[in-house]
Amino acid sequence: MRKCFISYRHVKPDEDLAHFLEKFLNQNGHKVFVDTQILVGTKWAKEIEKQIKSSDSFIILLSKDSIRSDMVRQEVVLAHTLSQERGEQFIILPIRVDFKGELPYDLGAYLDSIQYALWTHSTTPDTIAGQILAAMEKHEFLPIKRKANDESASTEGIKDLYEVTDGIGAPLPAADPRFATWVELETGIVRLDSPFYAKRQADEDVMNQIRKTGSTTILKGSRQMGKSSLLARAHAEAKNLQMHSCYLDFQFIDKSHLTSLDTLFRYLAHKICREFKTALKPDECWDTFLGAKDNLTDFIGVALLKEAGAPVLLLLDEVDRLFDCPFRDDFFATIRGWHNLRATEESWNKLNLVIAHSTEPYLWIQDINQSPFNVGLPVQLEDFDFHQVSELNSKHGDPLKTDDEIKESMDLTGGQPFLVRLALYMLKKDNYSISQLKKVATDDRGPFGDHLRRFAWRLQAEKEVKKSLQQILDKGACDKEEHFLRLRAGGLVKGETRHDVHMRCQLYYDYFKEHL
Repeated sequence: MRKCFISYRHVKPDEDLAHFLEKFLNQNGHKVFVDTQILVGTKWAKEIEKQIKSSDSFIILLSKDSIRSDMVRQEVVLAHTLSQERGEQFIILPIRVDFKGELPYDLGAYLDSIQYALWTHSTTPDTIAGQILAAMEKHEFLPIKRKANDESASTEGIKDLYEVTDGIGAPLPAADPRFATWVELETGIVRLDSPFYAKRQADEDVMNQIRKTGSTTILKGSRQMGKSSLLARAHAEAKNLQMHSCYLDFQFIDKSHLTSLDTLFRYLAHKICREFKTALKPDECWDTFLGAKDNLTDFIGVALLKEAGAPVLLLLDEVDRLFDCPFRDDFFATIRGWHNLRATEESWNKLNLVIAHSTEPYLWIQDINQSPFNVGLPVQLEDFDFHQVSELNSKHGDPLKTDDEIKESMDLTGGQPFLVRLALYMLKKDNYSISQLKKVATDDRGPFGDHLRRFAWRLQAEKEVKKSLQQILDKGACDKEEHFLRLRAGGLVKGETRHDVHMRCQLYYDYFKEHL
């Protein structure tokens, strides 16, 4: 008997399919967990994690609704980690629920390489259930082939994804960089760019920087502030300017490439080689005697900059991923070295760098003067102001009718970009008033429930950080500097010092006052 966990959203038809699978698999001798089994009063975050870890199979229902879920992402990340650790002893079984488009960029990083089943309204649930049972008992592959490692996303698939997310104002928890670009379809060339995007001063600052030669830009902002969206737009703009541009997201680099500085730099060299189609290949010039720093620097200098007739832009996203790596100082010292080479090597002035992060680097990097974080132009992403929320409200068809209602929404969300967009989308989609939205704002099954539960889950595993958050709720201060900075980087709190800090918005205050 296998034990399996079913991850899904509480919407139709996902819910009906989840319960059909639960009944079918139970009847066939398997133990199935769905979250409706959590008892009242049970610490659900702890229970969800416990149930996934004690399972052998993880069934994930992927629909146009679930792919926008913060909690689904959290569950998928845990399942991916378990599959890496246990191999064939833990299997992930994706089911597409009437959705054939590309998966969002972040979900695809975990699931694109896995074969899946497809349910549509013309497919009987028995068919899908039989395929899942065969995969669990006979180790048969699900019927639809996985994407090859080097296979690009289909332009039609990206368009399908766009049309159920950004195209209708439904924000993804993590930006998809493929939306800020032009794609070529049979019907012509189409620009996939959110009509619900609001520009801030940071947009202008970054765009001005990439138009220069030899610029270094440090983009900082907490989670879901729009760093990746802005980088994607910078990537698209660079291509419009006939620049060579490469977007590197460190969040999705495999652990196998992070075992040493050399494995990481070899990976980056191969990514750059593939993106720019360089004549010189990394393996042709990699010299183990020289070491990783010299090898990557020489490869970029010779293969890329020496031959480049136009400026080159490297966009490094989520570099926080490296802050706890043992070779972090050497990595960032190398980036600083590229910045310094511009003074002595003319070709290095062709290189523009944009580096995005959320966590304070000085917590990890021993010598900040040997890193890129105190050179170049620092750009801080700020919350939306009244004018920007008003502009977004207009783009959504004015679900907020007065200036006072806009201010109420800002009190609730704090102007946090993702929450503002989510609030406006829900107001428009469900025809809520702002007073109705506020009444259900902290409900676990409410419009923000998915987002809030993800924070609660993360805090469940960080008991000391959770204590510091309780201190902030109670007295507007906390004892530990590191915890304050981590909570601020995660987007939960605001403040300049740990002695004067408060919850990011009323929504967070109300929810965690009740749930901590």
